[in-house]
Amino acid sequence: MKQFNYELTDISDVHEALYEVYTYTQRNQYKSILFHLYTIRFNDTDISKVQNEILEMYPDAKIGGTSSNGDICDGHLAEYGLVMSVSVFESTDIEVYLYECAFGEEYSIGTTICETINNIDKIKAAEILITLKTINSTKVLSEAEKCKKNVKIFGGGSAAFAIEDTKTCVISKDTICRAGVILITYAGDDFHISINHAIGWKPLGKELTVTKIVDKRLYELDNVPAGKIYSKYLDIRPDDNFFANMLEFPIMSKQHGYEVLRLPFSCDIEDNSILLAADVKQGTTVNLSYGDPDVIKSDVEDMIWNVRSFAPQAIFLYSCGVRRLYWKYLINKETGPFSLIAPVSGFYSSGEIMRMGEYIIEHHVTLIAIGMREGGKALAQPTGIGDKEIEVPEEQKMHGQLSMVRRLANFINVTAAELQKANDELREMADTDVLTGLYNRRMIQGLVKTGLEHATKYKIGVVMGIIDVDDFKMVNDTYGHVVGDDVLIRVSSIIREEIESIKGGICGRWGGEEFLFMLSNITIDESKKYVDRIRAKIAVINFEEIGKVTISIGLTEFKRTDNAETLFKRADSALYEAKNNGKNRTIVH
Repeated sequence: MKQFNYELTDISDVHEALYEVYTYTQRNQYKSILFHLYTIRFNDTDISKVQNEILEMYPDAKIGGTSSNGDICDGHLAEYGLVMSVSVFESTDIEVYLYECAFGEEYSIGTTICETINNIDKIKAAEILITLKTINSTKVLSEAEKCKKNVKIFGGGSAAFAIEDTKTCVISKDTICRAGVILITYAGDDFHISINHAIGWKPLGKELTVTKIVDKRLYELDNVPAGKIYSKYLDIRPDDNFFANMLEFPIMSKQHGYEVLRLPFSCDIEDNSILLAADVKQGTTVNLSYGDPDVIKSDVEDMIWNVRSFAPQAIFLYSCGVRRLYWKYLINKETGPFSLIAPVSGFYSSGEIMRMGEYIIEHHVTLIAIGMREGGKALAQPTGIGDKEIEVPEEQKMHGQLSMVRRLANFINVTAAELQKANDELREMADTDVLTGLYNRRMIQGLVKTGLEHATKYKIGVVMGIIDVDDFKMVNDTYGHVVGDDVLIRVSSIIREEIESIKGGICGRWGGEEFLFMLSNITIDESKKYVDRIRAKIAVINFEEIGKVTISIGLTEFKRTDNAETLFKRADSALYEAKNNGKNRTIVH
């Protein structure tokens, strides 16, 4: 296999490039010749001229290509124009198929791709180039993945100069197609291929559940309009700048157990729904994500090592346009090192396609590296300078960095506030009884201990009381726990209202149908008047199904020789006497 890559900025460059290839093929035997065309700026007329010049020199040439968000040649971002990548195969059979796809034909096209792959003898790999923005790629790929499991599959989605633009195309021998799929097949005993990918984005914040999505339009996350999630956490508004502002923060999910990113293209101002580059299943858990430069660099370095170990004769890089926009003037540092291994070409796409296990997965914000060779491992064939420097004004560099820092700072502030709120709620849950909302036993014990220490130190009068709902076991046994819970809720509400109306009054649920309260700066006689008012209020309530209920109260006053245990025992003894003397009464000890 011999690889030639050409960076064309004008149609006049094509002839000279083809002449170099022609010179090589005149001296060396070959079985197939494949031309990949990647273009960010050539129009239909220019592309047609390139197609015609190729076919004039090589009538049997195989041609497959796509519009792009940027072209890669010898590991660097090419000048605006077209990259022509020429692969000369000694023993590999190459075929290129174009499937134009009308609306609703996606499943059928996917089935045809599957059948085509299955019918090719000795097929090793298949490449799919697809107009992701005009057809439902999920439907195509879900059928195509039913093909032979040993066939490696890779590819990318066509893109445009402006990555959000929907006007893209795929290119065949003699056609430029706005809605369709190019299939390139590689078959032969001597053909070898290695496919690796790198992401480098990390989950940001808590998991969110996709609660409403229709096709590629995401309406709700955790029952909240999806656009409002970006607005709240990252201060990204649903306006004309939505896409540019959220590039560094795609949605992360798992598909068939593999980590994938989903790129939002736009946000509807009216309903805050988000149009995704590819669909996500309803009920899936997702995260916002962010690009961590160190993680991205580490992932790519691992991939470079894998590609170098494979020792290819040619490398193709299919990378998301978002990575190009993320790295900006540093993008060649990600792709350049591959050019020290073998000739490199490729393009910046709207989606990256790769078979993983049994599934063909459409990735976004991902870099896929495809190494190819015929025969055994090849010697390194360095080409060019790789990480060619891209000039950019200093203020532009700083703006991109500050924008991401500001949005991450907003995320931290919002999530910190949410965490504080959650902690407050947890603290409240730890201190309160779930059913009644009163302090629970642990909390009321602590408050009593503190209150008695305070009373001893400052010689303050304190009264403790225990309230018990009369015959409550019979209520539960006869009418059930739902009715019993309703009784406790209504009784506790009155207790709380009356006790907390007294300055320094605290109350809680002691356990079961028992409630404990403590009053400060008050005499025992005044306390009895208050609690008898509670008893009278409860006695006149007519509970549905069971009629009226009553309460008994044990009351006692704090003495200087008391501690919490002796005070409680006296109050409990008073309650016991109230229960044994007819109930519905207050006893003081």
